[in-house]
Amino acid sequence: MVRLSFCGQAYMEIEIRASGEITESQVLLNGTRTVAFEATSDDGVWLVSGVVSWNLGLIEYAGEGDLTLSREGAEVYATLVSAVADHEADDVDDTSDALLELTYEIDGGAGEFDGANGGCRGTVKIAASAIEGIWVLDIGPE
Repeated sequence: MVRLSFCGQAYMEIEIRASGEITESQVLLNGTRTVAFEATSDDGVWLVSGVVSWNLGLIEYAGEGDLTLSREGAEVYATLVSAVADHEADDVDDTSDALLELTYEIDGGAGEFDGANGGCRGTVKIAASAIEGIWVLDIGPE
């Protein structure tokens, strides 16, 4: 975690590497795929859960989704702004895999993150039943 200051206000950048499982998956006839997931950070401190959707036929898709990051009674909430799929990536094995670049808007929190705002970006690999990724939060004060 990096703490920054701008005009006397504290800002934080937090990087979370996590892996876990797909808890629900759905593919619609229009090519939109939606997955719900739960993951735990590599250091065991963070629980990362959410829903993300993207379109299998489109490179860039303003999908729907949300993200909750929890640790020791504190939470950060974010809403998906965009999902960019890289279907040509070397580590994407078959049609059930996807490599996504995700952008979120942080829209609140609880505990030490009460009133948090800012942004979050994620690089996430989704396989048939597993997820792994890196989420980087840029959190500012209210």
